[in-house]
Amino acid sequence: MSSPSSTDDDLRDVFKLLYADDDWSFDKDEEDEQEFHPPLNSIIPDIELDVEDNSIQSDDLSSSYRNKYSKKRFIEALDSLLPITSLHPNKSRRIYLKQKSISSSSSFTLSYQPLPSLPSSSDYLPYSPLALLSRLKTYQTYSYTSDSEYLTPIKASLAGWINSSRNTLKCGSCGSNINLNDIDNIKDDRVKKEVCKRLSKSFELGHKAHCAWKIKKSPDELYNNLRKSLHPLISSSIGPLAVDLHKALITSSISFISPLTHEQETTLLKKLQQHSSLDLSKESVLLAFFGWYPYYPNKLSDHIQIQDSSENTNNKQNKQTDIIHCRICSRRIGVWTFIEKKPQKMNLLKEHLNWCPLNQTSENQKWWINSNLINEYSPIDFTKSINWIKISDHLEKKPWRR
Repeated sequence: MSSPSSTDDDLRDVFKLLYADDDWSFDKDEEDEQEFHPPLNSIIPDIELDVEDNSIQSDDLSSSYRNKYSKKRFIEALDSLLPITSLHPNKSRRIYLKQKSISSSSSFTLSYQPLPSLPSSSDYLPYSPLALLSRLKTYQTYSYTSDSEYLTPIKASLAGWINSSRNTLKCGSCGSNINLNDIDNIKDDRVKKEVCKRLSKSFELGHKAHCAWKIKKSPDELYNNLRKSLHPLISSSIGPLAVDLHKALITSSISFISPLTHEQETTLLKKLQQHSSLDLSKESVLLAFFGWYPYYPNKLSDHIQIQDSSENTNNKQNKQTDIIHCRICSRRIGVWTFIEKKPQKMNLLKEHLNWCPLNQTSENQKWWINSNLINEYSPIDFTKSINWIKISDHLEKKPWRR
């Protein structure tokens, strides 16, 4: 075995650069007594040294020792970097402590599940649907009046902007502001459209140079993921909501405008009726499909509570209401406004706020068009596939080959 004196010089230089500082030295007095120390003559080579005796003051000596770390103090300094709850004095220390349990959350929230807590609208979370919803909720009809297609709350929120005051946008990360108050003073529609188009570039360029939103904004598909996660079009979510609306609404005769065809409405009612013992009304089924929940002023209404069949009638009557709301955009509507005796009709889609994912449709693709709840699929007729596969005449005929 090679002696320490024959160690590679480059490794020695690297070690000196890393650990030659006084802050890394240890006091011999505080080292562990059980630690093994090899003989000095086996480590230090036989080299003659000229020792110069200098007198050192006791005060300087004590101060120099106070500035040094012992092995015990060094370990305590490392432990202080970890959370207090993760320290286990009776166990061996480690830099990373394995978590006992990892909380897992579903990728979507059903109608009978409460909404997850929203993060702050100022946090930089470009890939979080809930953070996008937190920014969208700052855009209210009384504080943001722009109706331009270039300055929509959706585009602004995807770029990290929140509505801080009337027609004023602010970035929660860098603090930049965009003022849109003067747009309403432009009378010429052509000029107004061009101004809005140029101002929309400020959504990406208006951030400061060090702002993270200027480097990476939220992807456009995050907006659709928000609707899919908070309003999944599955019978296990729409069905209980339709039952709760059927029980809770005082007025069942509501005049409404539905974007679904008559065949789609019939299919939807038929499929949800299969999972319910009640005779569900058409109004409750369509309200549930387009994301409307019963609203109770005196309690939390962002989700429904599945009631037991043993619950008495008096408790059910106490939970009745004539107000509905959307738990995504927080839009509230009194259904007495749209009773059949009045000429006004409720648009199940457009009554949501303009930035709500349930209000956004395109001519080519509507968010409900491919739902299995409104489409009647016929079973596949396998008899039509006979004689599709034919054996080549060049193959040798075998008894097992048809």
